[in-house]
Amino acid sequence: MTRLIRTAGFLSLMLAAPLAVAAAQATAPIESRPGRAPNQPIDEEYTKKIKEYTTEPFFLSPLVDYLPASKTVPTPKVTLGDIAGAPTKLPYSKEVYEYMRLLAKSSPRVKVFSIGTTEEGREMIAVAIASEALMSKLDANKAQLAKLADPRTINFNDAEADKIAATAAPVYYITGTIHSTEAGAPTALMELAYRLAVDESPYIKNIRDHVITLITPIVEVDGRDRTVDLYNWHVKHPNEVAPQLAYWGHYVAHDNNRDAMGMTLKLTQNVLNTYVDWKAQVLHDLHESVAFMYDNTIGDGPYNAWIDPLLTNEWQMIGWNNVQEMTRYGMPGVFAHGDFDTWSPGYLMFIAATHNGISRLYETFGNGGTAETVDRTLSPSDYERTWFKQNPAIPRVKWSLRNNNNYEQTGLLVSLAYIANNRHLFLNNFYEKSKRSITKPKVEGPAAYVFSANDPRPGAQADLLRIMQMQAVEISRATSAFTITIPVKRAAAGGAGRGGRGGAAAATDAAPTTPAVPATETREFPAGSYIVRMDQPYSRIADALLDLQYWSPTDPQKNPYDDTGWSFPQGFNVEAVRVTDVKVLDVPMTRVTGKITPAGGVAGGGNIFAINHNGDNALATLRYKLPSADFQSAEESFDAGGTHFNRGSFVVRNVASADLDKITKELGLKVTALAAAPSVKLHPARAARVAILHTWTGTQTEGWWRQAFDQLEIPYTYISTQEVSKDANLNAKYDVILFPPAGGGGQAIIDGMPMWRNPMPWKNSPETPNIGTWAQTDDVRPGLGYNGLENLANFVKRGGVMVATTNTADFAIQFGLVNGVSSNSPRRGEVVGSFLRTKIVDDASPIAYGVPDNLAVYSANGESFNVSSSRGGRGGGGGGGRAGGASRVTGRGAPDDVDQVQGFPQLDPRFLPVPRPTVQPWQYAPITDDQLRNPLNIIPPDQRPRVILRFGEQRDLLASGLLDGGADIAQRPVVVDVPLEKGHVVLFGNNPVYRGETIGSYFLVFNTILHFDNLNAGRKNDAK
Repeated sequence: MTRLIRTAGFLSLMLAAPLAVAAAQATAPIESRPGRAPNQPIDEEYTKKIKEYTTEPFFLSPLVDYLPASKTVPTPKVTLGDIAGAPTKLPYSKEVYEYMRLLAKSSPRVKVFSIGTTEEGREMIAVAIASEALMSKLDANKAQLAKLADPRTINFNDAEADKIAATAAPVYYITGTIHSTEAGAPTALMELAYRLAVDESPYIKNIRDHVITLITPIVEVDGRDRTVDLYNWHVKHPNEVAPQLAYWGHYVAHDNNRDAMGMTLKLTQNVLNTYVDWKAQVLHDLHESVAFMYDNTIGDGPYNAWIDPLLTNEWQMIGWNNVQEMTRYGMPGVFAHGDFDTWSPGYLMFIAATHNGISRLYETFGNGGTAETVDRTLSPSDYERTWFKQNPAIPRVKWSLRNNNNYEQTGLLVSLAYIANNRHLFLNNFYEKSKRSITKPKVEGPAAYVFSANDPRPGAQADLLRIMQMQAVEISRATSAFTITIPVKRAAAGGAGRGGRGGAAAATDAAPTTPAVPATETREFPAGSYIVRMDQPYSRIADALLDLQYWSPTDPQKNPYDDTGWSFPQGFNVEAVRVTDVKVLDVPMTRVTGKITPAGGVAGGGNIFAINHNGDNALATLRYKLPSADFQSAEESFDAGGTHFNRGSFVVRNVASADLDKITKELGLKVTALAAAPSVKLHPARAARVAILHTWTGTQTEGWWRQAFDQLEIPYTYISTQEVSKDANLNAKYDVILFPPAGGGGQAIIDGMPMWRNPMPWKNSPETPNIGTWAQTDDVRPGLGYNGLENLANFVKRGGVMVATTNTADFAIQFGLVNGVSSNSPRRGEVVGSFLRTKIVDDASPIAYGVPDNLAVYSANGESFNVSSSRGGRGGGGGGGRAGGASRVTGRGAPDDVDQVQGFPQLDPRFLPVPRPTVQPWQYAPITDDQLRNPLNIIPPDQRPRVILRFGEQRDLLASGLLDGGADIAQRPVVVDVPLEKGHVVLFGNNPVYRGETIGSYFLVFNTILHFDNLNAGRKNDAK
């Protein structure tokens, strides 16, 4: 029923949208309809090539079936050697930029701006195109848009805002090729820029006179240039299989389009800064996947819960207009409804949605990183007619890059024209959304989020607040202590999530109930506490990142497109108190300017220094900045110098006080100088030699690990499974080998890729000059192999530590690198990219030092482990959150009664079974004397798995996201330390280093590194 209602709603919108479009067009000048200017000559040769490279006439529109000629402005052919979309040319970024700058030099209607560089130093640009009149007043127009973007500057004067909306030009920002294998956008945008600058047709002139088009033709510049390398290699080796694009950006491949929350990548930062600086109204990102054009911003529900409903209406208006107009032109396969949900705000285009603009995204058909024309056979889902796809794609097609460019340009021009014709409406909406963001505290709330000045993890707090600053969020700081009213936190959830809301209970089959109004309490916050006010223009991005998320298990959408939970306070393990009391806005405070760094430095006298272990990641940075200093770690908590120090705190010698003071002030770490060392057991915390291990079948997820380590200045060596297969003495180089999530299953890690056909190099060479020198191989196909497996096993047995996560943990289990552990995978869809709450099992383990109880960890699918004291066992714990142990058989009496066998006297007590101890789901069953009679498979006590962290009870398990049940996840081990002779394999069921969003769990990895040779500290072995 729900789906039928939703479909009916979409049908109504689809019927209403063309009427709205028609009404809008009725008010637009009749001369602004598509078609060339009769008095402007066309470039005959270029136009002929357009039609030659377009494989069917219905893949053209009246907007792109010709190219106007100019005596002064060169066409893309001058740089490409052929037209845009030719079957023999993918241009490098320098060629695209060369043309855009040539265009700007030739036309006063075009300007090029440098907007930053990539991780590898390549330039990113933005190209502005508009009429001479608009170009002459870009700054003045920007100043007018700034007033709409921040209504406070005009005192919320609606009349003045309406005047501005009637005269200002909106900014439509287009970005291309964030995904490197989606190769069509650069040439399409080169030609689009030319058309907008040169074409004198009324349709184009209307756009040019009323809209500022801003174009970043290549977002992932590093990956684009590598894609062109591989395409050129393929052209030179037509009979060989080309290597896959192993690396797109320096760190991340496809998931670079999931960084709009964490802002870890320079491409994201550069685009956001450009969007915010220009006060743009639209951010339109170009992608390639399905046939032939999917305007997927409309997509399917659920929509993000923190955006203004005005935006969802705008999506419908613009999207259905796109479908209507391109269908009118006879172009098949244009649709706007599908399975993409706009729940997650992680996508690049969503920068606009969370900053009061309009996010848009096209998926046009592409051929996977080649310029060639290819025969394609489509799947039924592409060409079958549905209510939202009345003119679908055709089953078999010869598809060209030119076809792709035709669709992209036509769709963009239709959208630009719609914005031009309705600019007053959309600028008024821009103002209204900005105003509603500022009035948020008094309407839907909350009023603010408060970050207490006495948070035990000031470094993580500063990390989170710096991301808010990158998001252009205003941050204030209280100048005095204050008291506010907040809801009472649900005690059972615990944890470091934001105050007053707690964790969500696990879903049940019970009927939903109306939430009760929460009780309130007053809380005092010290001076210096940070306040993120919600009465500011960009309150929505702050609210979206700082709030909790809840995706109902009963939602009609059963296939979430991406993560369902991302709450940053949960992921950073920082308290952010959600305040609905508007009186918090009256607290005396000042705006924060400059970088937020917590207080640090040395206090006191003495040449022995104590540093509290609170899990702030700067502690790991400090250890590697002082590699020759003597760092000792306390195995118990202690008090010294008037300060309490947690278990795992550092006691540091052999470093000058001035040097330590300078570094710790930079890092925001407090140090207490002592005259004598504390009387507590210590062990060394060394700057271990670290390797990050990757396969050649998938490098993306480990890229987030490399990014985190580089950002924190923790040195490592980057090695491949092929190198491990050739190195029988890994211990000579490394103390710890980190094996983050990798492509493929366990057997694929061993086997690599199929070895038939030709070798596939990934190597810097004259043919592939943009492939980096930091990861190379003559052939990407070989995997770890069984030699590599043996080398890894020997590395651990000789005293090394291997960290394995999610699928690499499964690999370690599958191929015998650990004993007494098996994988536990819940049913599909039970958890989808959520934060789940955990409990510490063994706080004496160095891996748990500084990590608080109730930590929320990111879990992709709810993976966990079972542990056993026997080799090959599947664990002895109970399931589903119950206490373990054998239950009685079916028989007489109550559950706790003894069964009675009929026809036989009651047993003498000496014949009754010994009561079995209760075994929890995170534990293994104790060894019995009977098992020890033949202990062949019984793991020795000092080699048994040591559970460090487990998932919480089912009722408290969900911190943020989707949890459908959870009985087979609750209380299961999630971090396990498994000894293997002299070394250890540490298994993670969660991914502790993920998308820059899980800073709170990083130190589980850093602890493992710093204590690699003392992981047995605090261990209590079984008696037998």
